[in-house]
Amino acid sequence: MLLLTLVGVAPMSAQDEGDELKSKVEEVKSQVDGIDENLKEIQATVSSLKKIKVSGYLQVNFEKSEGMGGIGVDPYDGTDAVKSRFRLRRNRIKVMYDGGESKMVVQGEYSNSGFELKDAYLEFEEPWGKMFAFRLGVFNRPDYEVEYSSSQRESPERSAVIRALYPGERDLGAMVTFENDDLFTLQFAAFNNTFKGTNSQTLPNFGDEPLYFMGRLTKSLTLGDFGLDIGVHARFGNVRANTNKIITSESPTVGSGMIVDSTSTKIGDGIRRSWFGVEAQLYYDFLGGMKILAEYLTGSDVNELNTSGAAMRKRDFSGFYAMLVKNIGAEFQFALKYDSYSPNTAISSDAVNLTSELTKSTLGIGLHNYSFSNVRLTLWYDIISTKTNDRILKSDPKDNLLTFRAQYKF
Repeated sequence: MLLLTLVGVAPMSAQDEGDELKSKVEEVKSQVDGIDENLKEIQATVSSLKKIKVSGYLQVNFEKSEGMGGIGVDPYDGTDAVKSRFRLRRNRIKVMYDGGESKMVVQGEYSNSGFELKDAYLEFEEPWGKMFAFRLGVFNRPDYEVEYSSSQRESPERSAVIRALYPGERDLGAMVTFENDDLFTLQFAAFNNTFKGTNSQTLPNFGDEPLYFMGRLTKSLTLGDFGLDIGVHARFGNVRANTNKIITSESPTVGSGMIVDSTSTKIGDGIRRSWFGVEAQLYYDFLGGMKILAEYLTGSDVNELNTSGAAMRKRDFSGFYAMLVKNIGAEFQFALKYDSYSPNTAISSDAVNLTSELTKSTLGIGLHNYSFSNVRLTLWYDIISTKTNDRILKSDPKDNLLTFRAQYKF
C-alpha cells in the first residue's frame, strides 16, 4: 500500500508543479503584454506631444522722445505728456499643433492691460500635388511687411503706410495659397469687411459688401550671386456708406472746416477702399550678408464706419519704405530704413487742413546685437519729419524717438 501510494503521489506532484509553472508563465506574459500596451500608449502620447510646438517672444522697450507732446500709446502719435518710459511692447505665446498636412495655430498677446487674441486659424494642404494650402480663421493679411514677424523685423515698428492700412495686421477670413518653386506663389484671401480683425465684427456694412478681397503674387529669382524676390499685392472692395456725408480728398477748406458733400452720395452707396502695392527684396552674401528691401502702395482709403452717422473721410494716398540691412560679423547687424506716408495725395500740402493728413517721413537708424543666447538687443533712432503748412503747421515739430529694446525669443 505504501508503494502504491508513493507511485500515485509522484505523478500528481509533477502535474501540480507543471500547472504552477504554467500559471506563472501566463502571469509574466500578461505583465509583459501590459507593459507593451503601456509603452504603446506612452509612444502614442509622446508622438502627439511632439506635434505640439510652443514658441513665443517678449519685447521690453525703453523709449525717449524729443517731442513736447511726449509719447502716446502709439509712440508716433504724440498725444501723451510722457517723454520717456519703459514699455512692454509685445509678449506673445504661440501654440501650434502640426499634423503634417494640417495644422492649427493659436497666438495671444499677454500684457498688463489684459489678453488679446492675435492668431487663431486652421490650415491644411491638399495631399495630391501638395501645391495648394487652405487657411481659415484670424491671421495676417497677405503683404510682405505685414507677414514679416515682429520678432524678426529689423525695424522696431512697421512702416507708417502699413500701420495705416493694416491696423492690427490681421483679419478674420479665409485664404488659399498656391506655391510652386519653379513658378510662383499666389495668395488669394477674403476677409470680413471691417477694420477690427478679431472675433468682434460688429460694425454695420448694410449687407451688400460683407467681404473684401486680397491677392498677392510673388516670385523668387537667382541672378548670379544675388537672390531677388519680387511681388505685387492688392486689396479690392467697397465700404457701404451709412451716411450721405462724405469728405473727399478734393474737398476745399471753408474756415476751419471742410465742405461736406451730402448730395452726390446716398446711404448705401459703395465707397471704394482699394489699393495696389509692389515689393522687392534683394539678398547678397557680401561680407557676412546683406539685403535691400522696398515696398510702394497707392490707392483709396476711407475711415471706419461708425453708428453716429458722422461724415466719412475718403482719401487718395501713397506710401513707401526702403531698408538696408547689413550683418557685421556674427554678433552685430546694422539697419537703415526710410519710410514716407502721404494720407492725402489729391491736393497740395498747402490745402490740407488737418495735421494728420500731412506727409510724414521717418529715417530710422539701428544696431542689433546677438551676443546672448535667445536675446536680441536693439538700439534704434527715428528722425521724424512732417511736411509743413502755413495755415496749420508752420514748422516741423521735434518728435524724434530713441528706442532701446531687449527681446527674448524661444
